[in-house]
Amino acid sequence: MNVVIYARFSSHSQNEQSIEGQLKVCYEYAKQRGYTVISEYIDRAISGKEAEHRLEFQRMINDSAKRQFEGVLVYQLDRFARNRYDSAIYKSKLKKHGVRVLSAKENISDDASGILMEAVLEGMAEYYSVELSQKIRRGMSINAEKGLAIGGMKILGYKVKDRHYVIDEETAPIVKKIFDMYISGNTMAEIIRYLNQNGVKTALGNEFGKNSIRRVLTNKKYIGVYTYKGVEMAGTVPRIIDDETFRQAGLKLQKNKKAPARAKAKEEMYLLSTKIFCGHCDSTIVGVSGTSRNKTIHQYYQCSNNRKRKCTLKPVKKSYIEDMVIKTVMKVLTDKQIDRISKNVCEVSEKESNTDTLKILKKKIKENEVATNNLIKALESGKAVDIISAQIEKRQLEKQNLEVQIAREKILRPKLEIKQVRFFFKRFLGGDPTDMKFRQALIDTFINKVYLFQDKLCIFCNAKDSKIEIPLHDTECSYKGRMVEISGIEPLTS
Repeated sequence: MNVVIYARFSSHSQNEQSIEGQLKVCYEYAKQRGYTVISEYIDRAISGKEAEHRLEFQRMINDSAKRQFEGVLVYQLDRFARNRYDSAIYKSKLKKHGVRVLSAKENISDDASGILMEAVLEGMAEYYSVELSQKIRRGMSINAEKGLAIGGMKILGYKVKDRHYVIDEETAPIVKKIFDMYISGNTMAEIIRYLNQNGVKTALGNEFGKNSIRRVLTNKKYIGVYTYKGVEMAGTVPRIIDDETFRQAGLKLQKNKKAPARAKAKEEMYLLSTKIFCGHCDSTIVGVSGTSRNKTIHQYYQCSNNRKRKCTLKPVKKSYIEDMVIKTVMKVLTDKQIDRISKNVCEVSEKESNTDTLKILKKKIKENEVATNNLIKALESGKAVDIISAQIEKRQLEKQNLEVQIAREKILRPKLEIKQVRFFFKRFLGGDPTDMKFRQALIDTFINKVYLFQDKLCIFCNAKDSKIEIPLHDTECSYKGRMVEISGIEPLTS
């Protein structure tokens, strides 16, 4: 498995030696487990509190999209992020690219209740994102009904004035020319050649190609129809082309349409990717596919060392293992269990939201209030009215600034309420175990690690006393077909 190392030291009581120590431990950890370190990302003299200010950290997050590594190795988890919210958000970003965070000094990836808390924060962030998107879409739909421009690509033949589409007298004739040439028998290649030779440009100022011509010929705005999210609203845009011309162009497009290329086979999603390990050699388990004699493709989980003949663990059917994990989690996930883990999550949230910084700010607020009260008493006694009034005003401004800092600190470390946490977890009760998004969300939220042995499966959930052992059937653990490792597996997101 390819990994990168992320190391960081803050500006106080640490120096370059801290980086060397972190790298040494990380390289030893990688060597012991057969990981290949392909790059290092190092932030020097930067606090871990605000991840957006760590340039190398942000470069690492962006580079994960290139899918050149499957793990980010850190000395300890506090090197990755100092607050739970940042950790949840950035782990989620890495997960979308099939990358997980590894700790060289901590055996368990994180505290069980803490992981569940991250799942809640991540889910809430996604909820608020979806809610915001819905509000935006509602607003855009209302604008579309009114025929108002809602952004996006410029349209040849129109210009926008006071958010309304109006016909552009300079470019509308180009649209008419394209339609006339096409229904008169000219090919797309001939139309493209004619336009480009005459220096005519698209709405974006580029030369014409097949796609740009096709967009013109299929755009219903040219017959006065505004289409948004599949809903057509006629008469909301001034027309450039008559209905019959548009219809004839559509018929010819359909006739000349080539047979669609064969769709690429959908890559199978391995839901336990980054969470399943070999119980015999502690190596990662990878997704593989096998082709039987009758050309049927099967999916399996296989130890990465099995391919190197360093491990004897046999491949196990993907569907068998995933169904086993899903059924087990759904079986143990009861109302009573949800109440328990919700309480644990809120306890962690309470503890982590009450940071040292917050304590200091609250202490300063109290000191400010005491000093202000003393000044008011002095003012009531008639002592130096002008001077004391100025000091009271100064104290009030100081208190306002402290309150702003406290609000910012609370936003960075949100305190979860038991009702919202319980509501989040109860979404999983009675869910559809055949739905891919539900299956992935269930695994992401409640599964910490899964260890695969030849005769059993050990599941570690994100809860106390979570180890569950399940016996395996030999019939599901053998295969003699041709194995092919599937690279670049990206887990589904909830």
